[in-house]
Amino acid sequence: MITEQYKDKVFFSQLLRTDYPNIYKDVCEILDANNVAHETLPLTKDYWCRDYMPIQFACGYFSQFVYNPDYLKGKEKYITDVDKVMNKIEDKNFIINHSSLVIDGGNIVVGEIEQPDTYTTKSFIVMTDKVMIENEGLSKKEIESKIRDSFKPKECNSTFGEITIVWLPWDKKDVCGHTDGILRFVGAQKDGKPVVLTNLSVYDDGIATQMRNILMEHFYVIELNLSEYNELSWAYINALQTRDVIIVPGIGNTKLDNEAMGQFIALYPNYRGRIYQVQMKEFIEKWGGALNCCSWTISEDMSKLHHDIENDKRYNSIIEKYQKDSNSVCFDEIRFLGDYYPRKLENYSRELDRLYFGF
Repeated sequence: MITEQYKDKVFFSQLLRTDYPNIYKDVCEILDANNVAHETLPLTKDYWCRDYMPIQFACGYFSQFVYNPDYLKGKEKYITDVDKVMNKIEDKNFIINHSSLVIDGGNIVVGEIEQPDTYTTKSFIVMTDKVMIENEGLSKKEIESKIRDSFKPKECNSTFGEITIVWLPWDKKDVCGHTDGILRFVGAQKDGKPVVLTNLSVYDDGIATQMRNILMEHFYVIELNLSEYNELSWAYINALQTRDVIIVPGIGNTKLDNEAMGQFIALYPNYRGRIYQVQMKEFIEKWGGALNCCSWTISEDMSKLHHDIENDKRYNSIIEKYQKDSNSVCFDEIRFLGDYYPRKLENYSRELDRLYFGF
């Protein structure tokens, strides 16, 4: 699976740029300062790109679920025709698996960890069981099978990486039933166990305890640590993350905004100097969504390392070193080359590509 730390391009609905130019400007200035590519999507009917656009799971491969949420019954004019939007995206040779399942993208939070001593990974998808209601007539086993099938290339007959689906109870007070306001993937501890950041304090004690117990079976659970309760604090979890930057929504409370930023900085040390905040209280209050909701992120480079001038220089110097003497490059340098530009290795040398990928 392709998690947010691989993403290097961001799309927004053109409606966000039109209706909220100040928020759009603030976000894009941060993306531009960090060389993160971004575009707007035409023909969208609302701001929530995350919910209806396809989900990338491999290089050039996407899964498209049916966007027909129950909370838009009688409001079909707000349902975006994704095929029309995708046809307007130029120079994109996307391979899309179309699934018959009704699922919002905001109800899919993905994490991934490397399996020790292998080149394989284990992926996690966290969803609320609202999916069971939206796909009435299918058993849990059938739904999980369809989800796993949607996240592998059609030509791949064998298992395409291990995927664990974690189901959280749906709090009916939350009409959308999404998980991207409940938790976000942070990374992995030294023992390999994945870490998630949650904000369960916005839920009643009973369902919050259920969620926490389920998550603790799979993850180290870190609760967003705020000095006081605020009904908008879930929006901090709904941050925009790419390979090169994290943008945390601000809710107009200076004290809590600073506390949330401090925790993000502590939890994401690899993003030091690249974590920002954009104020959007009125937007969040009116629409009930934040930055993750209104962005669609993809990975073109398939790199998980921050791209900057210093790393560019290191990359080029190792390539020059290899070209002069192929035996002079150590494993750590090969690993860096592959992590930085995995799609380019074969262009320089098939041997480099083989050494990096292990075959």
